[in-house]
Order: sequence, then structure tokens, then C-alpha cells
Amino acid sequence: MKTFIVPISPMRLESQIQTTQNQANVTNGFSNVLNQAIENVKESQQAADQSAQSLLMGQSDDLHNVMIQAEQAALALELTVQVTSKAINAYNEIMRMQF
Repeated sequence: MKTFIVPISPMRLESQIQTTQNQANVTNGFSNVLNQAIENVKESQQAADQSAQSLLMGQSDDLHNVMIQAEQAALALELTVQVTSKAINAYNEIMRMQF
């Protein structure tokens, strides 16, 4: 009686599938975080502009809070610019790597 050995067909490992899915989730996650941060900066700038406008129109006399909001908006913008710059530098460094 002869027995035949059937070759095993190559399969994708579950870890390879999960790694691909995790990479997609990380990309979407980073994109969402970045978009949310930009939206927060935009909202803080709009709030600071509204506060300054109400102060100039005489509707408010709270100069202290207007200055705080303006400084918060400026710091949020500076942070966003710095994070963007670091991300671009990291991307460029990765592109320069030799494989």
C-alpha cells in the first residue's frame, strides 16, 4: 500500500494579517489625531478673535481673559507648527535610509 504525502500550501499567517490591519489603523489614527489638533487650533483662534472683537466693541471689559485666550491660541498654533515640522523631518529621515 502506497501513501502519498500531500504538500502543504503556503498560507498567510494571522500575524501578517493583523500587522497589515494594525498599520492601517495607526495611519488612520494619526491622521485623525492630526486633523483633530488642527480643528482645535482653529477653534481656539476663532474664540480669541471673538473675545478681542467684543472687547473692541465695548461689549466686554475683561482684557485679562482676552489676552489669555490670545496667548493660548498662539501657543496652540506654535505647537501645531512644531509637531508638523518634526513629522516632516522624521519622514524625510526615513526616506533617506538605505535598505
